Amino acid sequence: MNEFERRWKMGLEAARRTAPSSSEEAPFGFATRVVAQWSAQPEPSVLALWQQFAVRVLGAMAVVLVALAAYDALSLGTDAPLQPAVENAVADSFWLL
Repeated sequence: MNEFERRWKMGLEAARRTAPSSSEEAPFGFATRVVAQWSAQPEPSVLALWQQFAVRVLGAMAVVLVALAAYDALSLGTDAPLQPAVENAVADSFWLL
């Protein structure tokens, strides 16, 4: 730990001695290097993009399923709000005709 403290202080002193750069512009050739690095990377296949999309959708559906299961589990003491009332469905259909 003592060695770390000594090196940390040396790094801080070196950083204080260095004059801050007054230019906020990117260095010469920066855009070219960024574009070259981007173009060197292989293009992802359509299958890989669909797999990523499917994994994200499955994750979102899992979250929704867990939320609905928790809501249903917490409402067991009351009249189960997620179950439709079918006892009056035939009578309602008969009287609406």
